Amino acid sequence: MIELMVGLTVGGLVLAISTGSLLFLARGAASIGNYHDMNMRSRLMLDRFASDARMAVDVNLASGTTVSLDVYNSSGGLDTVVYTYNSTTLMFSRILYPDGDLSVAVPDVILNDVEELEFTYFNMIYDSSTKELEETTSLLEIKEIQLEALMKTSALNAVNTNQIISARYMMRNKKVNT
Repeated sequence: MIELMVGLTVGGLVLAISTGSLLFLARGAASIGNYHDMNMRSRLMLDRFASDARMAVDVNLASGTTVSLDVYNSSGGLDTVVYTYNSTTLMFSRILYPDGDLSVAVPDVILNDVEELEFTYFNMIYDSSTKELEETTSLLEIKEIQLEALMKTSALNAVNTNQIISARYMMRNKKVNT
């Protein structure tokens, strides 16, 4: 009888330890999957944004959470592309207005689970004290755009975060007034 009780106790301990280890491994695997997914989605978003920013001819609107750009399309015309962040739905969207026609919108959510997002704009004036280009909000002066975002998602009660800090994208086709 004692051997049976000792065997059941040892078996229970082994089962408890292995279950805890399995849950720990499952949580880690889910976190790795989340990090991979967030990294992949953010890279695709940055590639798309970079392409539009580099081809931009003009900036129509520039705020901390929204930017509207006029971009050349494949037929040589101008499309209006609006990137906007909604802090209520935690979504970052790209809205395309083909040939600048604001009555025809093609919306696309390009990133979700975005906790924070901010655009910063720079002109071509070099500040010798900071050794960087000056920040600006003047539509006529904007020549570079930088995007910063923070994504959060959770897996098995573990919160995973991914901070996105983009390079500054120079709008090659945009003329500026300085």
